[in-house]
Amino acid sequence: MNNTILLSAMIILWLIVIASSYQRLYTMPRWFSNPPASFERIRRQSKASQLFWLPVTTLSLISLIASLIVYWNYANLRLYICAALACFVINGVSTGVYFVKEILIFARMQPDEPQTAELLNRTSIWLKWTTARNVLQTVSAVCVTIAYQHAVH
Repeated sequence: MNNTILLSAMIILWLIVIASSYQRLYTMPRWFSNPPASFERIRRQSKASQLFWLPVTTLSLISLIASLIVYWNYANLRLYICAALACFVINGVSTGVYFVKEILIFARMQPDEPQTAELLNRTSIWLKWTTARNVLQTVSAVCVTIAYQHAVH
């Protein structure tokens, strides 16, 4: 049972890495291709994104916490799980504090509003920080993978 919980956390975290990397490389460049007119793509995808990201994020958090509880007495595993959880929490906090707020502002902009240098700068910064989030997600998934490999051997 213990390995199943950790395996679940690993699979879910790698799913997040794959989905967020796909979004960063293929979806987000289209969102920001011609702002604010291109922000219509954000509005069209927001409901589907919520239906995917909210459950996946919740499941990953639950599986990470459950893994931490199950493996608490194993210091070598606990270290990797704590590192994964820390990356996950930093990512979640930054998403709530900055990324969601900004994307909602972008989505509310009217398509015919002027494209300003300030707007282009904000979208550029948003994309750069999204790349940092992707790195944190990958580190989290790698840490859980290492913990899982230690657990099964």
